[in-house]
Amino acid sequence: MKLRSSLIAFVAVVVLAHRAPAQASAGAVTPVGTWRGTSLCLVKPSPCHDEVVVYRITPVKGSDSLSMDARKIVNGKEEEMGVLSCAFATQGASLSCPMRNGMWRFTVSRDSLVGELRTPDGTRFRDVRTARSS
Repeated sequence: MKLRSSLIAFVAVVVLAHRAPAQASAGAVTPVGTWRGTSLCLVKPSPCHDEVVVYRITPVKGSDSLSMDARKIVNGKEEEMGVLSCAFATQGASLSCPMRNGMWRFTVSRDSLVGELRTPDGTRFRDVRTARSS
């Protein structure tokens, strides 16, 4: 009887230990996916326009980087704005996407991706608010 109880306890520990990483990764915050929302201009007057945006974020094979395909909605249709190379830091759930004229920074929280574009001099140029889309 004691052996049977020990065996049951051992099996329970193994099952729980096996499930823990799966549950942790299932609850992990990830920017991978499609995001829809707004990108608003903060510097006015400027050539910048407020936009409805769609971001498709995918992993880059063979690295820990991500790719962000950024699009805007014009007359009900998606128009390509460009593809950014990004780095994701799991601590803080932050996404950084450098570009020639500034730095995009985002934070992932559940089903929201919130961020900004800052110019090289640190000026906050855009404010982005998106939600995960299916």
